[in-house]
Amino acid sequence: MNDQLSRPYLELKDVIKTFGGLIAVNRLSITVQKGELVSIIGPNGAGKTTLLNLISKILPITKGEIWFKEQRIDKLPPHQICHLGIARSFQNLQLFMNMSVVENVMIGCHRWMCSTFPEAMFSLWRARKEHLTAFDRAMEKLRLFDLGEKAYEMPSSLSLKEQKFLGIARAMAAEPELLLLDEPVGGLIVGEIKEFGEKILKMQEKGLTILFIEHRMELVMSISERVIVIDFGQKIAEGTFEEIKKNERVIAAYLGKKKA
Repeated sequence: MNDQLSRPYLELKDVIKTFGGLIAVNRLSITVQKGELVSIIGPNGAGKTTLLNLISKILPITKGEIWFKEQRIDKLPPHQICHLGIARSFQNLQLFMNMSVVENVMIGCHRWMCSTFPEAMFSLWRARKEHLTAFDRAMEKLRLFDLGEKAYEMPSSLSLKEQKFLGIARAMAAEPELLLLDEPVGGLIVGEIKEFGEKILKMQEKGLTILFIEHRMELVMSISERVIVIDFGQKIAEGTFEEIKKNERVIAAYLGKKKA
């Protein structure tokens, strides 16, 4: 039982990603345990977003292995990775501006929908039932982020904070087991960041495993159980926020060797 509990939920083994002659991720190995809330930080261009793109298979890895729930996933297509229980948000939101708020979240329900194209096209019984279920689930996720009353509005009418909440609500509609967040509070003010952190902690309390990238240290400091620091695609430090903020390599990466 103890061996099973200690086995990594997500594991990257010596992962390399190159773009021509540029090495974006360089022999990176990290682990995340089930139920953890882990943040990844690093200077601009350190390879943080590339890392999430590799896990979700938006980009293929060049070398190495990625494992999730004891299954190797780096050779799987993105839709199969989603079906295994991995969902993500995006730094640039990627909302569907021609669809309502609730329709945006319903898009995230595709992981568990089984009706075929003809069933959907002719509005047959299974497709209608799934549509109603998707609507109910989307509304449930919107309420988690205080967006239930804006379900029929267009995303363009929402504030930046609400748009960011909408992006996460859409990811949550897939009922993921691992949620990847890419700079979820960029552009928000201090009070909004605090509210955002409270929402993330509530999701973790319900059993969700969360790996997130962030440059706003007030969020990283307040909610992270563990912080992984990368620079030039390599892990340079790992530990609690209190531990990594005193690390000389971390200080050098952020401030420059002369200032460090």
